Amino acid sequence: MSSDIEGMFDRLLTLPGAQGAILVNDEGIPIRTSMDVTSSQKYAGKMAPLIKMARSMISDLEPGDDLSYLRLRTRRNELMVASENDHMVILIQNNAVLDQARRTSAQSNRFDGRSKAFLGVAKGVRRPRNS
Repeated sequence: MSSDIEGMFDRLLTLPGAQGAILVNDEGIPIRTSMDVTSSQKYAGKMAPLIKMARSMISDLEPGDDLSYLRLRTRRNELMVASENDHMVILIQNNAVLDQARRTSAQSNRFDGRSKAFLGVAKGVRRPRNS
């Protein structure tokens, strides 16, 4: 396995709420996983036909296009599947942790915007007055 794939796999596991990641080959067999073998085989076995069906649907609806990414959300987890060539990567994330990280990120982005506006005023940059 290439170092690029190894690095990508390791980075996935650092994402908020990551519970596991599975790299699946073209035969639907997990070739690298952070989960137990039984769970990995279950996810890989169930995801392969779903990806095949989604690819077929995209091909029918958008000729010349191809599926690259599929996202499923359940009450507890979010499953993200990246499918390229004959391999797929499945990432399982905990919804509660993922949602909290998204809220924190959104709040941080809003604060950054306000602080930039504040810094502009603090440095003597004045906004034009409305006539």
